[in-house]
Amino acid sequence: MIEDVYEPLARYRDEFREKFATLAREKFNELTDRSGIDVAANRTLVAEIKKLQRKADSASGKKVCYGWLMALGFVGALVALVWAIWTDGENGWCAAGIGAGLALGLAMIRPYKAVARLLESLQVAIASKKDAAWRQMEPLNRIYTWDLPVKLIEATVPRLMFDPYFTAERLSALREQFAWDDSFNDGKSIIFAQSGEINGNPFAFGHYLDMEWGEKTYDGSTTISWTEWEEDAEGKRRLVHRSETLYAHVTKPIPVYSEQKFLVYGNDAAPNLSFSRQPSGLTGTEGELWGNIRKKWRLSRLKAYSRDLTDDSNFTLMSNHEFETWFHAKDRDNEVEFRLLFTPIAQMQMLNLMKDTAVGYGDDFTFIKQRKINVLFSKHLSAATIDTDPSRFRNWDYDAAADFFLAFNERYFKDAYFALAPLLSIPLYQQTRTHEEIWKGVLEGRPSAFWEHEAIANYYGDDRFKHPNCITQNILKTRVVQRKDGECTVAVTAHGYEGVTRVDHESVLGGDGAWHDVPVEWIEYLPVEQTSNIYLSEKAAPSDVFKSRAAAAGESAYRRSILSFLARS
Repeated sequence: MIEDVYEPLARYRDEFREKFATLAREKFNELTDRSGIDVAANRTLVAEIKKLQRKADSASGKKVCYGWLMALGFVGALVALVWAIWTDGENGWCAAGIGAGLALGLAMIRPYKAVARLLESLQVAIASKKDAAWRQMEPLNRIYTWDLPVKLIEATVPRLMFDPYFTAERLSALREQFAWDDSFNDGKSIIFAQSGEINGNPFAFGHYLDMEWGEKTYDGSTTISWTEWEEDAEGKRRLVHRSETLYAHVTKPIPVYSEQKFLVYGNDAAPNLSFSRQPSGLTGTEGELWGNIRKKWRLSRLKAYSRDLTDDSNFTLMSNHEFETWFHAKDRDNEVEFRLLFTPIAQMQMLNLMKDTAVGYGDDFTFIKQRKINVLFSKHLSAATIDTDPSRFRNWDYDAAADFFLAFNERYFKDAYFALAPLLSIPLYQQTRTHEEIWKGVLEGRPSAFWEHEAIANYYGDDRFKHPNCITQNILKTRVVQRKDGECTVAVTAHGYEGVTRVDHESVLGGDGAWHDVPVEWIEYLPVEQTSNIYLSEKAAPSDVFKSRAAAAGESAYRRSILSFLARS
């Protein structure tokens, strides 16, 4: 029987962290054995490259030094020559300065050229040996896969499963069974998505690009001149010419793009409960005077709010005041279900998670529950890499590749685990299964969701789809044009903005007593869009026709069990 993950903080500290590290080392050794590369030969070659690189670094330093001395000599001679011309040769030091400068500059030419030739030969040798090292490592570099990190997590944490890609069934279930509101995606483009389940309940990590209108201030200036009569100290009047630079600015709208990462989770437990909470800011304040004052102030406000019977809230303070102070979900709308969800065990586990500063990330998460849907944002997740692109593991240095593989996967596990940890802290969530076994068999060949299509388009980059007049980033949105036998055509529409130069004239009072129009150039952003097609196959073995078209295409990629390509333009 598969066990639930109780006490997620303690389990990570005492068991999961070391278990994952061990599995990651074993996986890398397995990949090494499977690739058949000669590790000893690579280490010997890498040692030679590093020795050459040290020589190249030394030669580069000498080249810079000789170059500066040569420049100093010639510039010094030129300065002495100019000074001699300026003083008609009266200063005897000028001739000496010219001679010394020329001597230094000429003396540096030979060693400069010699060290430059040495540096060039070293760089050629380094490049040649690096090419050989890349060839040595190619058998290993080509067998990294997209699912390596998540498979290691599955082998470490019970009840946790990941999908090969985000399927339409998974997204449909979030919509239909858990009432996920798809309007969330309006105006956003998914850069990456990783879906899965906790004991049969679906979750998805999402990384999206969003656009909001901001403001930019543009500056302009113009110079005016005028003449006026002025009376001097002797009482005489004279005509004076004056000038002044006038400045003006205008503020105009500008599209501002930002990225965000989040976690969405569906669960039938407490189906009528909604609440939200923000990071408390109390992590790490244990024993601090200011932290204790803040906790007491928050608790007093919660007590006052609980006693207030004049509003529509049914908020009732629980006996665990420490949990209430930290979690601070005062907008909850169903006290019975809130207590059902946050049992004493759940409260204790959530408190341990929020108060921790040594193992995890502490209270850095926003938790929003809307009936059956849970959405979590966390500071550490926003800074994390959730894209599992295997190309990042490629390296010409075996030992550097091993170090990076282990470090990246251990960090990936920690980031993903502590993003999920608030959910794992609630036992009822793990004990509640869906009523339908719809999660079984989410395998390759199932239709992928539009989140996955947007992620594939963003993987190619918006430059492949953007309108030729576009000067901004693009929000890429997709729709399936045709689907047949696991192969489909997806239309990608790139939404961006072209820039049109405009000029506003702002009236500014000048020193001549008159108002002047100051021109201020600014950019007006007008929407543009362009639609192109990508072609993808979700089948484990795409048809020969599809594979031949992908091979002949301008660009193709095999990403998370999906082969895709762009047609040549």
